[in-house]
Amino acid sequence: MTKICSVILAAGSSRRLGFNKLTLKIDSETVILRSVRPFVDAHLGSVIVVAGPDLKLIAQELNSLPVTVVYNEDHITGMSSSIVAALPWIREAEAVFFHLGDKPFIGTGLLSEMVEAYRAEGANIILPVCRREKGHPVLMRVAPYIEEMTGLHGDKGLREVIEKHKEDVLFIETDEGALFDIDTADDIRSLTERGYTVEKGES
Repeated sequence: MTKICSVILAAGSSRRLGFNKLTLKIDSETVILRSVRPFVDAHLGSVIVVAGPDLKLIAQELNSLPVTVVYNEDHITGMSSSIVAALPWIREAEAVFFHLGDKPFIGTGLLSEMVEAYRAEGANIILPVCRREKGHPVLMRVAPYIEEMTGLHGDKGLREVIEKHKEDVLFIETDEGALFDIDTADDIRSLTERGYTVEKGES
């Protein structure tokens, strides 16, 4: 079977909400747990979670899942450093999912659809879109881009790689779960308006 690994980027240290947004609970489950679990449930390859200053907290929240939590010592330099920190764990993979730890509404159905498209269409990059807006996760074949990923820096992450190789991208239409993330108090309010029970996370 094709070896497809998953990398969840969770090294951000933003406290604009007054606490670590990844520990916000939605219907009794933390954002980081909801973001990571679908990749475990998809029964693909290994799941790597890249954490920063809240490594212990993130590891504690995920201790029920068979994942590897790694520390990004350069987290302060931006998201790209988290991708670079994950590379030793994915070099032998054929393809890798990249996801963000604050996007808790991704389901295994989308992951299966993306893997199916990857295998059937032979595209090197699979990207979900909703209302013409690009979302997450991104599924990428490793070999064509590993050297470029090694040289990433700053906070652009994979955007510059994807922009450079637009002809390699296959878009998959999906729902707004691929777009929704937790950044502001308004995002939290929108959850309660949709009927979710939300509890403040840990500092």
